Amino acid sequence: MPIPLRQRLLSALAAAALCTAATAQNVGINVTGAAPNAAAVLDIDAATSVSTVVSRGLLIPRMTGAQRAAIPVTAADDALLVYQTDLGGTQDTTNARGLWYYDAPATTWRHLSAVRTGWRLRGNSVATNGDEFLGTFSNIPGNKNLVFRSVPPPANPAMQMGYAVVAYQQGFVGLGTAAPATERLEVEGAIHFATNSANTIPASPKEGTIRYGTLTGAAPSTTDHKWHWGSLDTTANIYWGRLENAENFITPPKPYAKDTLKCLGATGNTTVGQLSSPPVTNTASAPCNYYSPFATNSDPLQQPIFRVQYLYRNQELVDAGICFPATITAIAFFCLDQETMTGSPTTSGATSIECNVRGGAASGFLTGPGAYFGLNNTAPYMDNNIRTQVPVRGNFPLLTPGPGWVNFALTTPITLIAGDNLIIDIDWLRSKGVGVGPRVELMNPGYACTKWVSRATGILNMVDAELLQDNPLTPGATVNPIGTPPISLNPHSLRPVTRFTGTIKSPGIVAASANYLQYDGGVMIGSPAWANAATTYSGPGTVKAEKGVYDGSLLLSDHVFDRYFDGAPAPQDAQASQGYAYVGLPQLREALARDRHLPNMPSRQEWEAAGGASLGRIATGLWESLEDQSLYITQLEQDLSALEELSFGKSLQPAEAEKLIAGISASKRLSEAQKLHLVEAIHAKTQPQAK
Repeated sequence: MPIPLRQRLLSALAAAALCTAATAQNVGINVTGAAPNAAAVLDIDAATSVSTVVSRGLLIPRMTGAQRAAIPVTAADDALLVYQTDLGGTQDTTNARGLWYYDAPATTWRHLSAVRTGWRLRGNSVATNGDEFLGTFSNIPGNKNLVFRSVPPPANPAMQMGYAVVAYQQGFVGLGTAAPATERLEVEGAIHFATNSANTIPASPKEGTIRYGTLTGAAPSTTDHKWHWGSLDTTANIYWGRLENAENFITPPKPYAKDTLKCLGATGNTTVGQLSSPPVTNTASAPCNYYSPFATNSDPLQQPIFRVQYLYRNQELVDAGICFPATITAIAFFCLDQETMTGSPTTSGATSIECNVRGGAASGFLTGPGAYFGLNNTAPYMDNNIRTQVPVRGNFPLLTPGPGWVNFALTTPITLIAGDNLIIDIDWLRSKGVGVGPRVELMNPGYACTKWVSRATGILNMVDAELLQDNPLTPGATVNPIGTPPISLNPHSLRPVTRFTGTIKSPGIVAASANYLQYDGGVMIGSPAWANAATTYSGPGTVKAEKGVYDGSLLLSDHVFDRYFDGAPAPQDAQASQGYAYVGLPQLREALARDRHLPNMPSRQEWEAAGGASLGRIATGLWESLEDQSLYITQLEQDLSALEELSFGKSLQPAEAEKLIAGISASKRLSEAQKLHLVEAIHAKTQPQAK
């Protein structure tokens, strides 16, 4: 059978192509005989044709997904290309119809559509790159809520995002806007949070909506200002409420004078720790009362010498109002008892103490904000630089402690620079004796601030007392330089309340400035019926509350009187009485001279440290002070009556004398000696009992 002309022509072209491939190392397939492109191994031109030739495509191997997976590929098969004919098990690119190539370095087949992932109308969840999703896989009604709409009105698209393709980060979104957005997000209408909202603006909004306009809750009002409005809920009545404040923010800052504590070069007293009633103290039965700087012979061992060091962290000194660089000229401890120790059984008279006081900036381990004393013979030891300091800051050869502040005036002041911690070192010798020496009022700063060491019998001079230390001479040694182990080296966290005399903060006027809010109305806190009453509102600049106002420390009660007359507050007033301490009339003058503020009221230092004080605390303190003053007056009146009877009255009947004696005995103002003297005088003026 003759071969058709067209078939013969194609055979000739193929032969020519093969010939070309043999000589030029590349192949060109076309109907014009043109040479293949020099950069291509295979150049197929299907667009150029003659009237007798139909354009063709390239048909590569076709197979199912299972057949593709069964190809025994190796590293040499990198870029192997096939076409998968079946759809696969899921609608994703892990097993889908289309062109696949083998990626030899990754040892996996890859779908060509996964080379650059892009959004698809039905979504493109890509396992290897994360979800890049637009649209939905689901055909469930109601799950197709993504809509881009451009129908009048408005004429422009209802949503525009990143319209500048090159500078996509400059895109803006406009929702319901007639013109292109000029801010990142512009909304025409209300914005509804948390739940769906209708396009219209109802008089009563749904919860969570915010809008801008004049709608007040019933209808637009021409008298209302333009504000931002949000939904408010009062007893299930949801309405629009104004969000913007009516206050005016005044800026730039305005200057004003401020009364504050400053370091102005003044000298005076300041205290680390607070005195309280009842006083905070402690004792130890053995081997000595080491909670006191005047540790005592409280057992038959008769401790003759004692050394103690107190550590004060820098922040404690700053909080107390000491100015840095600091100069300290005296220290004092508040003693609660009279020295009652006696000499040995063959001697008499009160025992005095000889002591040396040293002090200065802490060194070694005892520096920094977290400094503390170590345990026993472990670092950090007592501060050795302070222990061996020469000369001493002060020597006190005949000291007999008694109630009140025991003052140590320093012959050589202590100087500190900013950031310094302070060490006070006291060593003393007491004559042998028995008894219990004086306690002092204590505070607990929350860390090991005290370290002490004592020695028993056989040492009776200050030379040995000066050698007393807690650090052995050599590593592993167990003895002190004086030859025998110390009684104890245990540190603890109780330290005497300490008064420092030196450079302290003092009141001064400084210039400050700040922004402020100005509001020309009043504030009413209470029910609408109460606030709308004709006589309730007191005008601009006032604050009124319908009910009594209580804060954490404003709990007024009669606990002062209950405690005075009954010995304890009523159970219902237990909370209100916490922290209250009654200061009797004899002690009032001393307390005022010492503290320079009313009892149970905040001090200036406390006020400055806390940035002010609660109005409740101030009101409670004033109330308690008023009740204290009332008690003082009744005490004075009662004592005055007794004195008048004694001075001007006639002889007393037994019943009258008994009444006066009862009043004198109950007095919290008179001392025991004064009471005894008055009772004796009353007995002297009392008529004998009739027989």
